[in-house]
Parts: sequence; C-alpha cells; structure tokens
Amino acid sequence: MPPQRRQQHVDQTHTYIRMFCGSLCGFSLLMLIFVSPLNWVRFLVIKNGLQLYSGLWISCSHELCWSHTPKPPYYLQYSRAFFLISVLLILIGLGWLLSSCLPRRGSRTTNLDLKISMLSFLSAICLLLCLILFLAQVHWHTRDAMESDLLWPYYLNWWSDLLYIFSGIISFLNYLTFRFLPLDQNVTVIPTEKSRLGIGPVTTVSSAENEGTRSEIGPSSDGEEKLPNAELPNTEM
Repeated sequence: MPPQRRQQHVDQTHTYIRMFCGSLCGFSLLMLIFVSPLNWVRFLVIKNGLQLYSGLWISCSHELCWSHTPKPPYYLQYSRAFFLISVLLILIGLGWLLSSCLPRRGSRTTNLDLKISMLSFLSAICLLLCLILFLAQVHWHTRDAMESDLLWPYYLNWWSDLLYIFSGIISFLNYLTFRFLPLDQNVTVIPTEKSRLGIGPVTTVSSAENEGTRSEIGPSSDGEEKLPNAELPNTEM
C-alpha cells in the first residue's frame, strides 16, 4: 500500500474513533437532560403508607418532603451544582469536536483527543459527586418518618456516568495510539561511518560529495594513463 494511501486510512480511523467518542458523550448528555426533570426517589410515609415523589429539580408539595428553600447541610444544592458543571464540561467537549470538523479550524485543535478525554473524566467525576450527594440528601431526609426507594431515572444517571468514563478511556487510547505512530519508511537515512578500533574521530561524507570526488578522480586517472603513451613516440625519435 502506498504511504499516502496508508496515511489516509490512519486519519480516517482517527476521525471515526473521535466521532464515536463524541456520539457517546452526546447520547449521555441527552439522557441526562431528559431524566433530570423526572422524579428520582419515592418516599413512603411510615405512619399512613402515603407515597411521595421527588427529584433533583422538583420537590413534592407535601410538608414532609424537602421544600424549595435551601436548608443545611445543603446536599441537594451541591448536587445540583455538580450536575450543571458536568453538563457544561460535556458541552465544551462537543463544541471542540464540532469545531474540529470545520475545514479551516481542523489544524488549530491540537491534542484534541487528550482534551476530550480530560473533559469526559471530569464530567464523570462531577456527575458521580452529584449522585452521591443526592443519595446523602435522601438518607438524611428520610431518617425518621419516611422510607426511600430510588427510581429508574436515578440509576439511568449511573449509566450516563459509565458512558462518560468509557468515552474518556477511548479518547485517551486514541491520543496515545496516533501520537506514537512509526515514522514513514521512505525517509532517507544517511549512513554513518565508524572506526574499526572504536577510537578517533569519524568522518561523515555525503553521497553528493562522494560522487563529486569520484568524477574528479576518474578523468585524471585516465589522463595519467594516456600521458606515457603520448610521450613514447617522442623518445623514439
């Protein structure tokens, strides 16, 4: 396979892997956006068996549920903040991916795979903290009068977090693989001379200089061979 054709296949593979990572991040972001306004937890009142529902951005109207006014230890507020940071980081990564697809800006996005990998890992960490703090809010709120049961939207966020981690791993491997590619075999290598004893300076002479010296030595040697033949008649006369 010609080197140019092989380099073209390598670039296409690089682009396809990058698009796959971007599609994973975009799919996870869509899941988070659709799931965030839903109910994440179901409360069961111990006294009368009443069921109440609540989520990250919604609060039930019952007096036993947490209200819209923040109260210490502010687990819910911290959880919301980490959720927004996670979404913002993924949006920045997707913006960089879209800008790299443009023909004029493709050369400006250096180390794009490494940046996407870092953003994916940071977003996954922020989402993980969001889920942990929300769980702490639920346990702190239901320690006396209610029991809690986490719903499927909460567990779907964990799948989104795993997709962020998976996308970060693939982007980092893509960065390592295409960074340390072998050099082209058509690159000319200048041979170096080494002394037999291993002592003393080594002279390096290029091929152009060798050809020049050979061309100079060639005619002179021919001339030296012809000179004695030309002088023989004169000596005989």
